[in-house]
Amino acid sequence: MTEHEPMMSDPAFTTDHVSTGYGSHVVSRRLSLTIEHGTRTALVGPNGSGKSTTLKTLARLIAPLRGAVYLSGQDINRLPTRQVARQMAILPQVHEVPAELTVMELVEQGRFPHVGALGMLRRRDDEAIQDAIGMTRLADFVHRPIDTLSGGERQRAWMALALSQQTDILLLDEPTTFLDVGHQLDLLELISGLNRDRGVTIVMVLHDLNHAARFSDRMIAMSAGDVVADGPPAEVLTPRLLRDCFGVEASVVPDPVTGSPMCIPHSPIFSEDEENAANG
Repeated sequence: MTEHEPMMSDPAFTTDHVSTGYGSHVVSRRLSLTIEHGTRTALVGPNGSGKSTTLKTLARLIAPLRGAVYLSGQDINRLPTRQVARQMAILPQVHEVPAELTVMELVEQGRFPHVGALGMLRRRDDEAIQDAIGMTRLADFVHRPIDTLSGGERQRAWMALALSQQTDILLLDEPTTFLDVGHQLDLLELISGLNRDRGVTIVMVLHDLNHAARFSDRMIAMSAGDVVADGPPAEVLTPRLLRDCFGVEASVVPDPVTGSPMCIPHSPIFSEDEENAANG
């Protein structure tokens, strides 16, 4: 095994008492997680709970304030950028791209970690690009500038960029943003297919708890920067968690099609101060 090959005997990610945040603002303290290869993990929690910050820390988009993140057994912040990009792809929540860039030009960027010394795309790069475009159904959009696309079409283009890297690990920060319900399910089925058929490790932030329960093997629920529940969806998605973590009274029933737990919210739970404020 060369130094550029992932150590598959090690977990995909390990953090040991990591602190995350931005400058002097600490989001999580002493966060310890292990993500095994070949698994589907959904990070869930209310707004501001730390789930996106955790994903960004795993993705090396932000450095931990304390501690280290290990990618297949190696400190991710000590690895060359190209080596990381060959092992892990990220679909961020916010995208910035030159307006005139076409879909094809965007997706081609996913192959840059793999190009040779001359920076030329080779046959296997073209095959990876076409595979990503086909999976995201973007064949009719390849020559369109990104700024002419709808929000959902742009999201699919960014997904194609991540897929064209053909990595063993895929990190997704709210991947269903801007998508209607049909395209949400289509994308999540695609992601699950990558895990099932190619063994891709999936870590994703999802707002929709029912989607998280259906399309993951493991749910990690966060609140105020801490992990408050971690395990199979049937153990995590409970009325008590919905009450304590999300502030809603809800029922949890089996999905009639998949059998996965499905929550049905009934009413919000207000604190005494909030109720007094609402009542004037």
